[in-house]
Amino acid sequence: MNKKLAVGVQVTLGFLLGVALNAGFIWLESMRLGLVPVGSWSRGFDLVWFYTLILIGAVQLIWQIPVVLLLRWRGQKMMALGVILVASLTALLNATCWGFFFAGKIRIGG
Repeated sequence: MNKKLAVGVQVTLGFLLGVALNAGFIWLESMRLGLVPVGSWSRGFDLVWFYTLILIGAVQLIWQIPVVLLLRWRGQKMMALGVILVASLTALLNATCWGFFFAGKIRIGG
């Protein structure tokens, strides 16, 4: 197999792994919100989950950094690069959305 093609496949697999981690987190959070009535847990815990979902660009580092370190430790440096790309894109999209929101260009709820 061509070396450039092999590197591209590894980066793509890492990218897909990062996307799956982000999608899995959002799915788990939406399931938690759907299954647990609001107010049934302590208010502080609900606020933690709220900020976790709102600040996904920063909070994702909790699960992305260990994945990158594990991949690099196992010698999958190009796959780790794909995960880093997804983490960077998520953080940039989150920052852009908040920038538009605070600039008044996007209004939530009308």
